Amino acid sequence: MELETVLYRVEGSVAVISLNRVKAMNSLNKQIFADLTTAFEAARDDAAVRCVVMNGEGRAFCAGGDIAEMKGITTEDAFFDFMTVAGGFTTLLNTFPKPVIAAAHGAIAGAGTSLVMAADIALVADNAMFIVAFGQVGLIPDCACHYLLPRVVGPNIAKELMLTQRAVKADEMKTLGIANYVYPADQLMAEAMKLANKIARGPLNCYTKSKALMNKAHETTLAELLKEETADQAAVRMHANAEEGLGAFLEKRKANFQ
Repeated sequence: MELETVLYRVEGSVAVISLNRVKAMNSLNKQIFADLTTAFEAARDDAAVRCVVMNGEGRAFCAGGDIAEMKGITTEDAFFDFMTVAGGFTTLLNTFPKPVIAAAHGAIAGAGTSLVMAADIALVADNAMFIVAFGQVGLIPDCACHYLLPRVVGPNIAKELMLTQRAVKADEMKTLGIANYVYPADQLMAEAMKLANKIARGPLNCYTKSKALMNKAHETTLAELLKEETADQAAVRMHANAEEGLGAFLEKRKANFQ
């Protein structure tokens, strides 16, 4: 796998995918979207990978879009092409079948906010700063921020953050539900890996189905969701993980899931 702007490694059952444009504070250009797509596809297709941790190298998680690259795109068709590449990764991340943990520190700006919100669990360092900064450069939020932000913080707070571009510090990120946990910066990755390894020991087939159901919860009716949930529950009961989990419970031992 050839990656120019992303680091990829697998530790046990956990893939670590790191944004690695350190000099540019991991700002998102066309190449990094392509590399992220390649890395996440590799994690998706590797049966040994059961959870993903996404983080950023250097002093920031992600400073948003690469302003210099975007300024150099001067036709609507070309910019549409740029956003199509970004959209491909956005779709992959938001529909990813395995659990994803974001471990974010420093600046979380622009489209970087969408990466954090698209993860299943977000851990942030105590120095994290979340900024929906698009209005500062005359653009609108992208990478599904219009979809994600109102669902995470509610429509009024979402519009306030969009209109004011104010900085949200780590503690407020947790209060608003953007982050699940806040840790000292030097403990962030250790905590992320601890959580990822715990999740990786769980029944991945169940997590995949539950993720898909929860992701569509705002877009369907109770009747339709219940219908799909019932079918999925019947299917997972026939999986070896259910046999193991139910048996382990009755035998008062720890389950060993596939």
